[in-house]
Amino acid sequence: MTIRRIYSTHKEIRLLLQTKRSTRIHNYKTLILNEFCNFIKSPQSSYTDFMNESVYDALLNSNAVVEFDVQGQILWANQNFLNIMGYELAEIVGQHHSIFLPEFHQHEFEYQEMWNQLAAGHTQIGEYKRLTKNKDTIWIQGSYTPVRSASGDIVKIVKMALDITEKKRLAENLEKKNKELLSTTAKAKAATYAKSVFLANMSHEIRTPLNSIIGITDTLAETPLDDQQASFVEILQRANNQLMTIINDILDLSRVEAGEIDLKLVPFELQKLLDELVAVLGFRAKEKGLTLKIQVDPDVDAFFIGDADRLRQVLMNLLNNAIKFTHKGEISLRVAKNRTSRPGNMLFCVADTGIGIHKTQFKQIFQPFTQADSTTTRRYGGTGLGLSITKNIVQLMNGQIWLESEPDIGSVFYFTASMPITTERKTVAHNPLQGQYQLSDIKHHIANSRLRILVVDDVDDNRNLFGIYLQNTVHHICYAESGVEALRLVRQEHFDIIFMDVQMPSMDGYEATRCIRAFEQEQGRQPSRIFACTANAFPEDVEKSLQAGCDMHLSKPIRKDTLIKAINSLFAPSEAIY
Repeated sequence: MTIRRIYSTHKEIRLLLQTKRSTRIHNYKTLILNEFCNFIKSPQSSYTDFMNESVYDALLNSNAVVEFDVQGQILWANQNFLNIMGYELAEIVGQHHSIFLPEFHQHEFEYQEMWNQLAAGHTQIGEYKRLTKNKDTIWIQGSYTPVRSASGDIVKIVKMALDITEKKRLAENLEKKNKELLSTTAKAKAATYAKSVFLANMSHEIRTPLNSIIGITDTLAETPLDDQQASFVEILQRANNQLMTIINDILDLSRVEAGEIDLKLVPFELQKLLDELVAVLGFRAKEKGLTLKIQVDPDVDAFFIGDADRLRQVLMNLLNNAIKFTHKGEISLRVAKNRTSRPGNMLFCVADTGIGIHKTQFKQIFQPFTQADSTTTRRYGGTGLGLSITKNIVQLMNGQIWLESEPDIGSVFYFTASMPITTERKTVAHNPLQGQYQLSDIKHHIANSRLRILVVDDVDDNRNLFGIYLQNTVHHICYAESGVEALRLVRQEHFDIIFMDVQMPSMDGYEATRCIRAFEQEQGRQPSRIFACTANAFPEDVEKSLQAGCDMHLSKPIRKDTLIKAINSLFAPSEAIY
């Protein structure tokens, strides 16, 4: 005999199924589950009422239904529930609900509390982990609803359930994938950061001895030399410059990959920047018998807001490449308003009559460590980093870079940039390697006034190099090999200038500078000019030096002319526009 539980009339059920009231439950089966459970709780529900068999079957077939007494003993279950749990009805009738619970004894208290709430007439709805006959773990979305008799007593508990095991597994897999993705991203960031730190440390270790090599080589070039000796010195100077270019390129690439390059947007004069490029590169072009032409369209404005240092770096990279790969003819730079469909308001074109590039190499030429082909690397040298760095800087400027080229005819590199026009004519230079002073347009001479200068560095060669730079001057030079010794000397006498190394044992340059500034303030003493001297060349290193109280940041290797300009800047603060 088929067991039936009759709850309502056909008319009432049909009205229930047609109900469209607002609900937070998003799937149809859950709507039926809750509406049906609410309905059977109502006083109007009667076991003596008959319902249409087809409607009742449809309702039962859409959900898994099981009944318990108030102690949790199983009274009845429909076929959907039996299918989910893997039991026959006879196997579970009279059994306690705990047979479906994994790890029952570990959660016995919480389980008993739930049944106490049900016995008190409170519906329980949620997602539950259950155990099948085969001991498989499944997840169900269930609603436990107390059913009252006509007198209001709780006579049974009806549970309606949906199998959400697959949904749960998908959600867990998605969460797992998200965690793996976050972990992979974190590991990638950590690897990039570790690489940046490694490169920064390597840069410091390389720059420290290179400081002495370059300094001594430049000093040697100022002494009387015969032709052969002068040739040797020129070879050393070229090698020094090439090594510095490689170090700077690798550091720039690591910062680009780590997303650590930020543009410093300040007003600058475009023509001044272009004149500086000609001054630097014109001689190189002339040495190779090349003509260097700069053309600025008449309708181009004079002053812009942007990162002049990064724009100069891009133009320097492109013009240097043009000179390197061109043996005869000319190099030209044209600046115009951007009338192409590409982003940005300004257009720059660097053209040459050099060896050219085959079209198949156009895309990979902007990849790191890439040149047109391996023979190019062997013949012309270089790391192949310049164009990769250039592309990333152009993108930071909200621009785009591309090229046109034919082998043996020449190349034209185009790039656009977004640089707002400004009417501000007098601008303050931003030079991240020289702190807050502009050192251009100052003649290379030592001031005639006798200055007391303190050189602080834990490396003997670096201290000796500064002594060599200043040996023919009228200044009085003192030396300290640590921050502690420097502080002791400063307390004994006043120094006009202190060249402070940053990385030193015991007390580093930052701490020594802060202590000196505090002492000066306590004593009401005229502040010394403190120049940070360090192999750390990143912009944040400059900022760190200035925040510690330094007046200027000099990046090693420090050449003699840079040192002289730093001293002269005390007597000729910059009013320059660029």
